[in-house]
Amino acid sequence: MGDYHVTLFVSPWNKSGCDEAKDYLEAKGIQYQEKNTQDHGARGELLNKTGGLDTPTIDVNGHVVVGFLPEKWDHLLSEEPLELT
Repeated sequence: MGDYHVTLFVSPWNKSGCDEAKDYLEAKGIQYQEKNTQDHGARGELLNKTGGLDTPTIDVNGHVVVGFLPEKWDHLLSEEPLELT
């Protein structure tokens, strides 16, 4: 598996979905940065990336998927990391 920069946006109002997403990443051994949308900076970053506040949202090397969609997450995490220029 390649070197990924993974950010997971979470919120307290979708705790079960966010916990499921964290469990998924941890089970795969993926290191990630967690950002809680209760934090003003994280909330602004998520709004900027997606136009909304839906969680969980994952950002893998700049590729964003809103919602816990394991098939899409698997696809993002199985590809060779892209060089962002």
